Amino acid sequence: MKPQPSEPSEADKEREILLKQFRAWLHLAITAHQTGQDKQLEAMPGPNLMTYCRALSKLPEYTLAAELSRPVTAVLEQISHVANSCQGILRRKDEKSVAMHNTAKRILYEIDRALAVVVGNHLNWIRRRAESTEFSDLLSNVLYHIAIGDGADVACLIRQFQKLNPDDGGYTDMFAWDVYQRVEALDWLADEFPDYIRTAARRMHGWPMLVHRHTNNRRRFQHLARRLELGVDYPTDASEGARFRPDTPMVQYLDPLIRRLYVMCWELGDMQFESIDTEQSLLLQIWWDWPEEPPGEEILAPLRMARQLPPLTKATAKEWAEKAIVPLILVTDARDWTNCAEPVLQKIAKQKGVKSRATFKSRLLAAVSATLRRLARPA
Repeated sequence: MKPQPSEPSEADKEREILLKQFRAWLHLAITAHQTGQDKQLEAMPGPNLMTYCRALSKLPEYTLAAELSRPVTAVLEQISHVANSCQGILRRKDEKSVAMHNTAKRILYEIDRALAVVVGNHLNWIRRRAESTEFSDLLSNVLYHIAIGDGADVACLIRQFQKLNPDDGGYTDMFAWDVYQRVEALDWLADEFPDYIRTAARRMHGWPMLVHRHTNNRRRFQHLARRLELGVDYPTDASEGARFRPDTPMVQYLDPLIRRLYVMCWELGDMQFESIDTEQSLLLQIWWDWPEEPPGEEILAPLRMARQLPPLTKATAKEWAEKAIVPLILVTDARDWTNCAEPVLQKIAKQKGVKSRATFKSRLLAAVSATLRRLARPA
């Protein structure tokens, strides 16, 4: 016989009643805020949020944390789903999607206004909570998503802000001051935590330092470069014997692309896949930067090839150029080779005698191969 489920205990019944009452109160609080009746809610007799928090904090399995987070994340997840759908509509060019473009843009604009209110009202106090929290995950998330961030991403945000507000340079000024303070702090962090800083330094081809008008920091740089093993794990030559100028247009264009390929190959290692579909799925996750269009087969093919190539050296530079880097450029930045947005590619397209895609590809291959040989480590 099938065992009969046991009757819930009195404690379980009381717990369910408490949870139902709290969820009902949350719905009431949301409705009150939506209809501008917050003061009426505060004046109502009976339990308030602090009352429920005291009761729920006594329950096991972090019940209070779950009950507080779920309604917030539920709403944000629904907003995210709609935003992703609208972005997809804007990327598609079929007749039905194009007819929806204006509606999608209006929805995204309204979503962005809503997110501006959320971020403006709550991001700062979340950061302040992290300063005294005893919950490591909150501190970690604030550090990762708010306090540290990706400098290149921040620069993109600043460019977008300047585009919308050309007369307001406040964030550009703040960015410069923020970098100054971080570089200044990095110098003493390198002395205080060299074993942790070294992990990053090994993957860098240069070291950020403040340069003063009245003094030369070369001795300090040499000391840190040796101690932190600067550039040991960087994909191109980061030694004192490197023979290329990092400020030339082709080097500046290729360097981040090479590093991105290197990171992809490093993350995947010698991983074997059951099928091409499985490999493509993982490649897409690693390579794709939302909200750009997900990479198709024409992009994934050179990515798969890069995984099969030997390490990049001066001896293998031409092979890397022919089989991975140039094919990747041709299906991304040079997809429309006559109208390239990248200045270094525009220059090749405008060379004398470049009148076909085949000629453009040939000139591009020559330029990339020559630059790669200078960038690459000795064989």
